[in-house]
Amino acid sequence: MRADAERRGLRGALCVVAVSGGPDSVALWHLLLQAAPALRLRVHLCHVDHGWRPEAARREADIAVALAQAAGAGYSIVHLPPPARRSEEAARDRRLAVLARVAEGLGAQAVALAHHQDDQAETVLMQLVRGSARAAGMPEWRPPFWRPLLGVEKRRLGAVCDEAGLEVSYDATNVSDENLRARLRQRVLPLLQRENPQLGAAIGRNARLRAEDDHLLEEEAQAIVAQLAALPGGIDLRPLRGAPGPIARRALRHLLERHGAPATMERVLEALVALNDDRRLSPARGLLLEGGALWWGTPRPDGVSLREGMRARFGDLWLGIGAPPPDTLSVQIPRGDVTVRARLPGDRLRTPGGTRKLQDILVDAKVPRPVRLLMPILMIDHVPFWVPGQPWRPEMASKASEGGLRTAWAGPAQVVTSLWSVLK
Repeated sequence: MRADAERRGLRGALCVVAVSGGPDSVALWHLLLQAAPALRLRVHLCHVDHGWRPEAARREADIAVALAQAAGAGYSIVHLPPPARRSEEAARDRRLAVLARVAEGLGAQAVALAHHQDDQAETVLMQLVRGSARAAGMPEWRPPFWRPLLGVEKRRLGAVCDEAGLEVSYDATNVSDENLRARLRQRVLPLLQRENPQLGAAIGRNARLRAEDDHLLEEEAQAIVAQLAALPGGIDLRPLRGAPGPIARRALRHLLERHGAPATMERVLEALVALNDDRRLSPARGLLLEGGALWWGTPRPDGVSLREGMRARFGDLWLGIGAPPPDTLSVQIPRGDVTVRARLPGDRLRTPGGTRKLQDILVDAKVPRPVRLLMPILMIDHVPFWVPGQPWRPEMASKASEGGLRTAWAGPAQVVTSLWSVLK
């Protein structure tokens, strides 16, 4: 534990220790108190009552307070209101959020959690059962959360409490069949351990090595995601087609999670196949993978008027009349009432070959449907005149020579060109 604290840069730090009152967290508190003098580590106990076991909550809080007072340490006791729905995952998220807020308020550098080797094995199995895209278990260190006991068996922590004569409380839900973790603990792990008594250590070692590999690949995936070109209402995914599979899968997982889509391994692989095969796929409601891009749509103005020196936002694009700013595309337009709106059925556009339905032009150009819906159209006197970045040149209206020309612009140019590059 000392070496691990040194490696995390926690010498002389203030550490919030999560203590539920059970043997695991009580042992963690005891072990950290023993290591604290050599590390000059300052500790603050935090107990979080989830509000769903009132009959046991008082005793657990009393145990936590007694531990802190015996050590002369500061402590926080937080009682949460009963949740609307009882869920282990929701309880965990609420607990971690409270611990993070307490740590932030105290200026603490870490929050120590008592997860151990058996917890790690259960977590990995849960992730595999649920089809998670990353079954690497819990990280030892993800600031501010620190899990210094992931390599320690649960039975050893119980022995620490017994040898030190520490009072503990036992949570009855840990031996019930109400949730997946408990069922794996009671039914599945004992069967697997008959085949390999060191299963917990093996899973923990594999999770640790997997996490190290995953960290490196995550950094590369994040770098690729940061370089993907933004489109109005979407993002260009075509660079992922040439990326190594492990990086492409992680990048897709990040993007799906960012937009609220399920990111199971099955869903990520399905999206990657659709991307490489140029197939259309809807990973979740409101999302569409088509034309080498992921689309989610953005609010658009409807019939916004443009005057000289004025600009309007359309998704990720800005459009304006007057001197074009840097990094924009411009076109000469005739005088008239200028508005910007989304495409409507029946819109026609003047081309060198005469007027054509804009729908037909875009379909012939193989513009993905999400792009067709998101394209802004610049109207002159309520007649479609220009689609920013269009690869064809519209002929000027006959009245262009009557009042002279002026400049309309759209940008950033990178967004416009990225939008049209989807067609190539």
